[in-house]
Amino acid sequence: MDFLKMWFHFDLIKFNQMLLTVRSHIGEIDQILTILGKMEAMIAIGAYRKSHDYCIPEFTSQRALKVEGAFHPLIEDPVSNDFVSEGKSILITGSNASGKSTFLKTIAICAIMAQTVHTCPAASYSGCRFRIASSMSLRDDVRGGSSYYMVEIRALKRIMDLISDGAELPVLCFVDEVLRGTNTVERIAASTEILKTMAEGNCICFAATHDIELTHLLEAVYQNYHFEEQIEKDDIFFSYKILKGRASSRNAIKLLGIMGYEKEIIGEAEKLAEDFVKTGKWHGLDLQKA
Repeated sequence: MDFLKMWFHFDLIKFNQMLLTVRSHIGEIDQILTILGKMEAMIAIGAYRKSHDYCIPEFTSQRALKVEGAFHPLIEDPVSNDFVSEGKSILITGSNASGKSTFLKTIAICAIMAQTVHTCPAASYSGCRFRIASSMSLRDDVRGGSSYYMVEIRALKRIMDLISDGAELPVLCFVDEVLRGTNTVERIAASTEILKTMAEGNCICFAATHDIELTHLLEAVYQNYHFEEQIEKDDIFFSYKILKGRASSRNAIKLLGIMGYEKEIIGEAEKLAEDFVKTGKWHGLDLQKA
């Protein structure tokens, strides 16, 4: 048989016949694939609705967002949160691992699912239709020769260009740890102006940060929210519930102690931090001379 194929090329002839058949019915094939794709999408949505709690979103004409009982659909036994933004942007602070990034992802998923499959992982969802953008979970690009900071500022520029393009539909953007790839002084200065520009445009911005200074500098254009924790003996507990106002607690140094770092390191670090909070200066450092 192989010898006959070599001489008469039966396989190539058959392939070309099949190719001609496909080309002559390309419209019908495309229609079949489209129908199958829609059926698979509806089956997936139905399966999700059967296995998870959900709501049917309500869309309004005003630039606002109201979500009750929002939860992350990929987390087992998730903590749900309520949230209302009447057109104003949101700045979220809180200690490490307290739930800031997960909350941003939860609201983003709610908005995307509401606008695409009309199924929202929440008790209720109400808001206008948005163009959704994000600057989250970024990584440096070793092959492309881009540092983390370069990747970050490009992502932020993309969002700012989207906001300023003059389109009628508002932007809903999510920024996690804005400009964390650079030094403290320039990070706070640049973050203030970038986030302020976003908030003053046709946009509702959800931003998470460890820089408490931003909660004061942006208080006029951002609502302050935070997450908090409780430390008991050698363990730390999180409520994962979003609360109004700026964060007042820190846990980074305490976590070092829980992880077994030497007491001398913990003690000296806490002294330096407390001294800075009281004076606004680092002990033994004169920035004017440095």
